[in-house]
Amino acid sequence: MTIKSTLLIFLSVFMYNMNAQNIENVHQKIDTSYFVKIGGIDQYISLKGVHDKPIVLYLHGGPGAAASAHSEKITASLEQDFLVIHWDQRGSGKTLKQNGLKKSPTLALMQSDAEELLTYILKTFHRQQIILVANSWGTSLAFHLSETHPNKISTLVVISPIINLLSSQKSLNKTLIKHFRKIKNQEAIKQLKAINIPFHNAKDMAIQFKWLSEFQGQPISDNAFSQYLAFFEQWYTKWGLLYSQLYKINQLKNKPLIPCRTIIFYGDKDYTANYKLSEKFFKRLKAKEKEIYRFKDVGHQIPMEASNSMQKLLLKVLLKGNYN
Repeated sequence: MTIKSTLLIFLSVFMYNMNAQNIENVHQKIDTSYFVKIGGIDQYISLKGVHDKPIVLYLHGGPGAAASAHSEKITASLEQDFLVIHWDQRGSGKTLKQNGLKKSPTLALMQSDAEELLTYILKTFHRQQIILVANSWGTSLAFHLSETHPNKISTLVVISPIINLLSSQKSLNKTLIKHFRKIKNQEAIKQLKAINIPFHNAKDMAIQFKWLSEFQGQPISDNAFSQYLAFFEQWYTKWGLLYSQLYKINQLKNKPLIPCRTIIFYGDKDYTANYKLSEKFFKRLKAKEKEIYRFKDVGHQIPMEASNSMQKLLLKVLLKGNYN
């Protein structure tokens, strides 16, 4: 064998090994988490899935209800075909443990955090676009990103979307008062008529929650209510300012326009983000593509109440998309 032929064989083997290594790296499974400097503080993200697959960013609800610790109930089905990123927002989960929360965040600050994280993801993973999946409060951030960075979102999935918080709460109160009049529960009627909408404090919120639970067949005892009220008061101290700002958002105010493919999941027993508003929003929505899916006999918390069916549907609709 000549020196030339030996060298050619060596180079061929070397190039084969290099290509195999590159393919392996490209299709590398990822399961990691770390802190990213966002909005001047360390914010926690977890990543699970395949490196070169389309990126899904999940925006949790609350505010304050980080979902990374129970991601298997929400996005586990996506991890073979996508790279899924969960983010513990400011004031939530491990981000809260790392930094504390010295003052109540504003809506503008949370929106700024979301924009900064989007920029970080696109730059770090060399992408042009990502998929957004958002639940409840997180849909407010998702709608904001789709409006301010329309070319960077390929698909938007909103679960139990916040369309008009003020209208939802007024509608719920009317529904509850009508129901309790029918069954002659004067105490419920008295308390529901006394609350302020928009809510002025945690007690307003807790009272409506109490009678909604009763309406849905899950009564709360006086003992348990005091515990719920304590929880709402603690939550309201952190999030009352931001929550009051959400009343200004009305996705129906102008004819909604979202350039990317938009998908809505809603429960037909959702009175928190009133299901009728999701239906109304969908009818008015102008989008590149739009789809809506109803979860029968499910309330506001689709990821918790219908985890398996939600994940199957989520995987199905996302696999139909075209991603760069």
